[in-house]
Formats: sequence, C-alpha cells, structure tokens
Amino acid sequence: MIHRLKLLEIAFLALVFTGVPMNSPQNDAPTATHKNARTLLRTIYEEDQKNRNDIEGDARRRELVRGLIREGKVQSGEDYYYAAFIFQHGQRPSDFLYAHVLAVTAVSKGLRGAMWLSAASLDRYLYWVKQPQIFGTQFGSPFTDTDDQEPYDKEMVSDELRAQWCVAPRSTQDKILSDLRAGKEFGSTRICPLPDAELDLK
Repeated sequence: MIHRLKLLEIAFLALVFTGVPMNSPQNDAPTATHKNARTLLRTIYEEDQKNRNDIEGDARRRELVRGLIREGKVQSGEDYYYAAFIFQHGQRPSDFLYAHVLAVTAVSKGLRGAMWLSAASLDRYLYWVKQPQIFGTQFGSPFTDTDDQEPYDKEMVSDELRAQWCVAPRSTQDKILSDLRAGKEFGSTRICPLPDAELDLK
C-alpha cells in the first residue's frame, strides 16, 4: 500500500513540474496536464475506495488532492467529484466541510450524480461538530455507541427536498435502521446512482 502511494506521489510531482500550461476553468477542452490530473485523481479515488481501513493512506491521498487543487488542476465536475470523495473520508470536521464544498462544486459544473455526496458530506460535518444532521445519511455516532441517526433534525428538510438531493425518504431510512439492527446488510440512503458508470464511458 505504501509503495502504491509512493507511485501516486511520484506521478503527482511529475504532473506539477511538467511545465505544461494549466487549463482555464472556463475552457471545457482539457489540456494534456488536465487529462493527466484527471487520470491521477481517478487513480487516487480508486485507491481510496479499496482501502477503507487505512488512516495513514487516507491522509496522504488528501494531501495529494490538495496539491492538485493548489496547482489549479482540479477543474471539471468529474475532478471535483473525485476530490470530494477523498475528503469525505477525512478525519476532521474541516475535511467533511471541504468535501461538501467540493461536491457542490461538482454539481454546479453539471455532475448531477454528486448531489447525494453533497448531502452526505454536510450531514457528516454536522455530526462531527455535534449538531443535528438534516438529510439523514449518517448512521452511528462517532462519539457514542448508538447505531441510530441522532442527533437528527427530521423536520428541517422535507422528503421532497431530500429526493432533490438524491436522499431516500424517512420511511426508507427507518427501514435501513431496522435492517441494520436485525443484522442485515447496511443499505444506502442514496436513491440516485453514483456517477462512476457514467464517467467510465468518457
């Protein structure tokens, strides 16, 4: 795993020092540098999805993504989606808040499939600052041994609005919790597919 991350870091450093002009956010035609950055982001994202018990690896992946953002190489909705997922798996409230900003940016750039991630990252941020979540995407408090969604302000957002954010209604959330307590497989609150398949076609 460490060897794999070293390869990612080498690829990142090579990208930073290519000297190829960066693409303007207003220009939809990606430069060679942007194409390389997108490939690297996808690789980092795939590593993140495979290694969910690797805190050190998560931290290093976040630093790689921060570097790409600083260099202006995160530009498209796809780029911001991958970046948001990396920070959604962070360790601090600031990571989750940043993930929310990145996910909303992905949506603003036309990637509708990032709506659920926008909701989930906001809920996770609220959870970690010990405020009620509002969409109901998070189960199991990081501060207690409970498996429920509390604290949860169930009235702030309607089910109709949840659907706009690709989040399941409260009745489905109740069933997810019931299944979880019955020892069944955990179900997602996401009602829209993640855009991975769509992006794979590009």
